[in-house]
Amino acid sequence: MNNRSWFKASHPQTDHRWGVVLAGGDGTRLQRFIKTRFGEYRPKQYCALIGKRTMFRHTIDRVSPLFAPDHLLTSINAGHTSWASADLHDRLSQTIITQPYNRETGPGILLPLLHVHHADPQAIVALFPSDHFILQEERYRAFVSKAFEFVSKHNNYIVALGIVPSTLQYGYGWIEKGDNLFSEGLWSVRKFWEKPDGRELQHLFEKKCLWNTMTLIGTSLNFLNLCKEHMNEVFVPLNRTVQYFGTSSESDLTDFVFKRILSVNFSSRVLERIPETLCVLQMNGVYWNDWGDESRILKDIDLLEHREQIKTEEEVHLDVEYF
Repeated sequence: MNNRSWFKASHPQTDHRWGVVLAGGDGTRLQRFIKTRFGEYRPKQYCALIGKRTMFRHTIDRVSPLFAPDHLLTSINAGHTSWASADLHDRLSQTIITQPYNRETGPGILLPLLHVHHADPQAIVALFPSDHFILQEERYRAFVSKAFEFVSKHNNYIVALGIVPSTLQYGYGWIEKGDNLFSEGLWSVRKFWEKPDGRELQHLFEKKCLWNTMTLIGTSLNFLNLCKEHMNEVFVPLNRTVQYFGTSSESDLTDFVFKRILSVNFSSRVLERIPETLCVLQMNGVYWNDWGDESRILKDIDLLEHREQIKTEEEVHLDVEYF
């Protein structure tokens, strides 16, 4: 799977909505759990933790209705190709972006953004983590669509989708809402908190702050400008590869750059520093969980396996479809 940034010349130039499914993480926190459950280790996004589809494939299927086929990219790690290939069998080859090495979320987000912007400088892009558990998928897509509509009119903002926390949980990013209400459920951001703990966590929970789902929607230009400003040491060398997209030199040059750049976390280096650029759309009526530890996974598996506990007709339907 080679990086290629040539897209169908026939795609409508009026369609500037793009999506990127991010699947480059190694998921080392769950290594022991995955190995015990499957007899071998693989990143959690390539595991069918319940049912027959992997989390990666669930994410692709969940968001595909929002995009033209050549406007939904998947970003994977070169070392994961053997696991990812089955999930990508029906994907257009030019939409598969391969990062040579895992350098954390900063470079992992920047590389596909450069590909999107190269193909469509007017792009509005949604970033989707591939290892999250989501029910009420149609409702989730409706919130993503609302975020697209907002950014199309206010392209200086990036929208983060937020969830009201059900419990006090460690390991999540949190969003503190500001006072400015743009429209129903869409707020300015006072502060972004990347995985707080202790008293800070208790304080945020009591203030009814939101979990950050890391579904982010913004223009490719805005994303890239923020990357240039806040992680320039990664942006500059990766941006130099753009002129080689679609050529025989692309893969070798990308490999050369990734060997030398530092690992950078997108949340702490970018999101925490731009509250004035962020707004948060509160998703009500959507069940979301970041399967970042064993207890969360087992809780949700139990939820699905005991479907009689789910009351509404819509949720029962979604529950069955999840398998």
